[in-house]
Amino acid sequence: MSGYAYQWAKRQLVGDSSAKTLLKTYANWASEDYSTWVTNEELELDTELNIQTIRRARNKLIELGYLLETDKRLGRTQSIVVYQMLAPVGATLVQSVDARGETISLSPPTLEEFAAKRGVKQSPSKSQHSKRGENSSPLKSQAASDSTSSPSKSHVEGGEISPEAPPNFDTKIALVEQEKAGDQQPARRAPRVALHAELLNIELPASIPFAVWDMWCEHREAKAKDAPWTRPAARVSIKKLEMLAAAGQSPEVSVEEAVLRGWTGLFPVKATSMPAPSGGSVAIAADWHTTVAGVEERGKQLGVTKRDGEVFMRFKARVVKAAGPGEWMEEMLRDAARFGDEHYDALYSYFNDIPREKVAEAA
Repeated sequence: MSGYAYQWAKRQLVGDSSAKTLLKTYANWASEDYSTWVTNEELELDTELNIQTIRRARNKLIELGYLLETDKRLGRTQSIVVYQMLAPVGATLVQSVDARGETISLSPPTLEEFAAKRGVKQSPSKSQHSKRGENSSPLKSQAASDSTSSPSKSHVEGGEISPEAPPNFDTKIALVEQEKAGDQQPARRAPRVALHAELLNIELPASIPFAVWDMWCEHREAKAKDAPWTRPAARVSIKKLEMLAAAGQSPEVSVEEAVLRGWTGLFPVKATSMPAPSGGSVAIAADWHTTVAGVEERGKQLGVTKRDGEVFMRFKARVVKAAGPGEWMEEMLRDAARFGDEHYDALYSYFNDIPREKVAEAA
């Protein structure tokens, strides 16, 4: 019931006007159990804040304990994060009087209450005054019986939160136990998508503007299925942007070129990616990277020869690197991602001339 959440949010002293505005928007979309999810487009429309300000304000609310990121994701692409509203220590207590004259709390649960009662359909704050056998008020029974009536369950497609399947906690915020059918199991770490906010707000060198990094993060998040967006990948990206900047190519140009071409790597911008054949040389097919013969012929053209005992994929990686950015490089990165993040990170570092040991040292 978003009315309870919104009335509570209006009375909170957050200490930041943007964060307060965002808290009220999340509260307006909250469901009866104080879970809430809103698209970035809706947040921008409701608050009239830019996306960078929204992200900073959201991180502040998480830091202060007003929002808890769960592992639930909604929407067609499963990219909309579901948050749980919480009452942190020191939050303003907001109460009201219901139709029976009883005092009720409008506050969301505390972290401890949510951890202890996350299998209960009603939030703790609204079940305190109920007695066994009593009927719920018409307003509450309507909200409980109609799962599509609240704004938070109708403004997005892709699924609903089930009280019987509550979200887990990110281990950075709390480590609780998952209760299901009476069994005690340790909570899982939130999925990798939870790293996105962390990677966006990673410490940047002065040479990389935040707006450029924000563009790169958004692009890489969209490409996460093809190329994992991990901490090592973020660190390598920063190192590569610095290397390109030292060579005279600004971070803006590097990122804009990669975004335009749909690359997951950052490369020097070249006028042409493949020289035209001259004299008696054989023309190279556009899909040379898909066949063994094509890779070998391209290697000859680039002066890359296969070493004794070298496996073909290592040889192909050297040819692809010499050929420079293009679909051939993206294809190898996509294939590496299928074998896990470690394979992808290693190949990504190789293509970007970042020694693997340096990435490990940074980690």
